[in-house]
Amino acid sequence: MKIQINKDFLSGALFGVIGLGTIILAQGYKLGTPGNMGPGYFPIILGVIMTLIGVTMLVRSTLKPELSDHVASWEIRPLIFILASVLLFSLLIDSAGLIVAVIVLVLSSRLGGRQGSLLELVLMVVVLTLIAVGIFVYGLNIPLKLRPW
Repeated sequence: MKIQINKDFLSGALFGVIGLGTIILAQGYKLGTPGNMGPGYFPIILGVIMTLIGVTMLVRSTLKPELSDHVASWEIRPLIFILASVLLFSLLIDSAGLIVAVIVLVLSSRLGGRQGSLLELVLMVVVLTLIAVGIFVYGLNIPLKLRPW
């Protein structure tokens, strides 16, 4: 049987690698029990679920490759801009604050795409900033600095 590299195969491999990585990294935390969860319980369960999804996708793409789309070309630009935007966010969150970090994240990740209007971009910045502030600062009470001043 010949393994074809298609979108489902690559997606399954990505899910599997992230799931296994999560399980490995969470091994340093106490697992606990379902009634008394430790800090490693949720990451390990999530890693197992992601790994199972990845294995399922890999098996499906190998047994029935005709059901998956073939990879026409490799898009490097979105990958670079998305990774750069996450890196920028992590560098800015402490020094510039959550609002600036989310704005930079959305604007820099938008450079990876080729479509969309300016109005959509402005709406996305405003809505995602409000959601991030609402959830993390007010909903979860995480003491994040909101702005650099």
